[in-house]
Amino acid sequence: MKELLGVITVVLSVVGFIPYIRDTIKGKTKPHLFTYLIWAIVTALAFFGQQAAGAGPGAWTTGVMAILTIVVLILCFKYGTNDVTRLDIIFLVAALIAIIPWFLTSDPTLSVVIATFVDVCAFFPTIRKTFKDPSSETLISWILNLFRHGLAILALASFAVATYIYPAALLVMNAVVVSIILSRRKI
Repeated sequence: MKELLGVITVVLSVVGFIPYIRDTIKGKTKPHLFTYLIWAIVTALAFFGQQAAGAGPGAWTTGVMAILTIVVLILCFKYGTNDVTRLDIIFLVAALIAIIPWFLTSDPTLSVVIATFVDVCAFFPTIRKTFKDPSSETLISWILNLFRHGLAILALASFAVATYIYPAALLVMNAVVVSIILSRRKI
């Protein structure tokens, strides 16, 4: 059953990013460069931390998302937002500094906790941008992320801080983005 949930989360990852990538290329969605730069690094590292802690199928979506996030990062250079504030720079620097102790520890729990903190920090430039312009994000992609992270938690082979904190935090942060999009869009 956990393998089936792992496969479903991978499918949701890909399906959720198809409209996001399409809307980015069309200029409708404007991903934030700093957010995707941090996510590209952190998602890959979180995947390896989850794997080391025995997450099993619950980590598959994190690995696929690392690849998809790198694709969006590349697209950011041409299609992303150029709306960068001092606060965005502070979050980028804080996230990059927080990665240092991650590399210095061999403890997968500490590594995933740090990765989760960094990943949550990476949401803030996108949250700020989306609050100002809720149409700059693809709602369906964020909604599918909610389901994906919930299912990823259910697909975990073992429940420990190192395995569930990352998808749980992303579930909450995606809910925040969905809420902002829905509450700020003019209907």
